[in-house]
This record gives sequence, structure tokens and C-alpha cells, in this order.
Amino acid sequence: MARSTKQQVFAAVTAYQKATRHLRARLEEVDRGLAAFVDLIRTDEPVAALLLGTGASSNRQQFAEAMNDFEETRRQLRTALLRLGAEREESIADMARALGISRQLAYRHLAISNAAESAT
Repeated sequence: MARSTKQQVFAAVTAYQKATRHLRARLEEVDRGLAAFVDLIRTDEPVAALLLGTGASSNRQQFAEAMNDFEETRRQLRTALLRLGAEREESIADMARALGISRQLAYRHLAISNAAESAT
């Protein structure tokens, strides 16, 4: 059974909150890593050794994944809100303005969402 649009909005909000917490945790790790990096820079170690010693590559990858997840869940929430507003026959232009996106982008989100829904 398909979920109602309200349920989709609730699920999107929950996913967005989770992605926000995950991104915040990764940002805190980056901050701690930078503090450690500053301490290591004071030594005469080679830069590559400093980077490897702080796990910068791993942290960067985890941060990028968290950021991508955050952006995807933000898009899903925006689409769910637009669908809910469209079901309630609200103005797409007003919703787009409230979301801080263009009217054209709002229509594009709705078109992609409707095509995906039709395919299932």
C-alpha cells in the first residue's frame, strides 16, 4: 500500500533530521582533526605524514558522504512538501518562494516525482 503524502513528508523530515545529525557529527570530527593537524604542523614532519597521521583522507570521504546524504534528504523533503502543497491545490510559485527555490525548479521536482510515482 502506498504511503500518503503526509506520511511521505513525515518520513522525509525524519530522514532529514538524521542526515543533519550525521553531518553535524562529521563536521565535529573535521573540527577535531583540524585542531590535531594544527598541533602537528608545529612539528617538522613532512606534510604527507601529517595528513596520513590525522586521517584527513578518510575524514574527507566520510564528510563528503554525509554531505551528499544531507543534500539528497533535503531534496526529498522539498519534493514531499511540494507534493503535499500540490495536493492541497496551493500555488507552486508560493511554495517555491517559501522554499527559496525557483518556480521552474519546483515544477521540475514535481515532474520527476510524478514520473517516478507513475513508474511504480
